[in-house]
Amino acid sequence: ETHQTAACKQWYQRRVRGDLRTLKNTKTLTGHTGSVLCMQYNEDIIITGSSDASIRVWDVRTGEQVSMLIHHCDAVLHLRFQDGLMVSCSKDRTIAVWTMGNSPQSIVMKHALVGHRAAVNVVDFDKKYIVSASGDRTIKVWGTESCEFVRTLSGHTRGIACLQYHGNLVVSGSSDCTIKLWDVEVGVILRSLEGHDELVRCIRFDAHRIVSGAYDGRIKVWDLKAALDPRCSLNSICVRTISEHKGRVFRLQFDEFQIVSSSHDDTIVIFDFLSPHDYYSDFKCLHGGSPALISECSGLSRLDSANSLDSLDSTC
Repeated sequence: ETHQTAACKQWYQRRVRGDLRTLKNTKTLTGHTGSVLCMQYNEDIIITGSSDASIRVWDVRTGEQVSMLIHHCDAVLHLRFQDGLMVSCSKDRTIAVWTMGNSPQSIVMKHALVGHRAAVNVVDFDKKYIVSASGDRTIKVWGTESCEFVRTLSGHTRGIACLQYHGNLVVSGSSDCTIKLWDVEVGVILRSLEGHDELVRCIRFDAHRIVSGAYDGRIKVWDLKAALDPRCSLNSICVRTISEHKGRVFRLQFDEFQIVSSSHDDTIVIFDFLSPHDYYSDFKCLHGGSPALISECSGLSRLDSANSLDSLDSTC
């Protein structure tokens, strides 16, 4: 490790900790009549999806609602936007593709993708493919430009809660407690990872690692290169298990320095790769309410309620 890299990490640590300790609410966006289940933002707009079946667009600077998009007839569970395109999915079993135009008011629906037999829990896309995962236990691949169906990825034995897609790789997590790596071009499973004891709720990967969080309260870090090497045993793929949370892990993000995770235990935990034993969770329930307020950037049709697992797993 170079002196420059070490100095960068130390600066990052100080900056992140300092920023977290001075966080405060500056605006409250009001308009949805149901739970806010998903969101994404950039420097100009925030886009949210709700159990009220609407998608709303907000101005970052003013906090005002500038557009409301109606298409789905049930809860909007996830959405993604980039490069002038937005994709949303719903408990109504459909995926909507939207063109964003030059302003929030010019967002229009381009196409509805129909094919899943249960709630569509998560979507991801690039310029080539849209990838969707459902409680029907399948992942479907669609052409981004044509909106035509390409293939189905089958292998999970229960509903799929999360996925990420990048390059030719799809990584998914399921209620069957497994994580699967897929070649999106061929449609085959490259590796199945076992280690979680309950539903795998969130998954992220970069060029080196896969990080997963589950209802067993644990976060696992996996070596991506080893996972893609059929000669490597499972024992050599899972490089770290983090058991700091006392409840279900709902959401996580990570970079080369840290993992930030949130849980049903009302905490946000930051795990430092530089100092593996340094956990800090200064914020217990940022808004003083339910953990969903701090944890959910994507929702599975109130999946995290004990009596509403229908969106996650379907026998259809």
